[in-house]
Amino acid sequence: MQNLSLFVLATLLLALTPGQDFIYVMIRSISQGARAGVIAIAGLMMGVTLHTLAAATGVAAILLTSAYAFTAIKLIGAAYLIYIGIQAFRQKGRLEIRKTKDHASDLKLFKEGILSSTLNPKLALFFMAFLPQFVATDADPFKQMVLLGLLFALLSLPILLGVAFLSARFGDLISVNQKVSRYIGKITGVVLVGLGIKLGLVESN
Repeated sequence: MQNLSLFVLATLLLALTPGQDFIYVMIRSISQGARAGVIAIAGLMMGVTLHTLAAATGVAAILLTSAYAFTAIKLIGAAYLIYIGIQAFRQKGRLEIRKTKDHASDLKLFKEGILSSTLNPKLALFFMAFLPQFVATDADPFKQMVLLGLLFALLSLPILLGVAFLSARFGDLISVNQKVSRYIGKITGVVLVGLGIKLGLVESN
C-alpha cells in the first residue's frame, strides 16, 4: 500500500506536468473547443493502453527469463526516474504552445491522439522504467503491470479533461501564466528523484 500511494502521487504530479500529450490537448482545445480536446484525450488513452500492454508483455517475459535481469531492469528504471526527476526540477515551466488553424475531424483528432501517445518514445521508455518499480515478484507481473497502467490512465484522465475544458475557456491565460507549471515541475522532480533513490536502495539491499 505504501508503494501504491507513491505510485498515485507520482502519477498525479506527472499528469499535471506539461508534456507532449498535455500540450496537444491544450492546442486542440484552444483551437477547436473542449469537445475536440475530449476526443483527442480518448485517442491518447488508447495509446496509453497500447504502451501498457507492450510494457507488461516485456516485463513479464524478462521476469520469467531471469529474476536477476528483472532486478537490473528495476535498477535502471530507478536511475531513469532520478534523471527525469532532475529534468523536471530544472524546467523553466515555459509552455511552447503554437496555435493551429487546422480544424480536424473527430476521426482525425482520435487518430492523432493515438499516434501522439503511441509514437512517443519517451512515454514508452517511461512505462518500462516506471511501472516495474511497483511490481511484486511473488504475483503475476503481467496482471500487475496492466492494472498499474490502467490506474495510470484513470488518474491522468480527469486531469487531462480539466485541461481540455479550462483551455477551451481560458486558453490564452493558461498559456501565459507559467508560474504554476514551474512549481509543479519542481515538486514532481523532487518526488521522482526521491522515489528513484528509495526504490534503488531497496533493490540493492
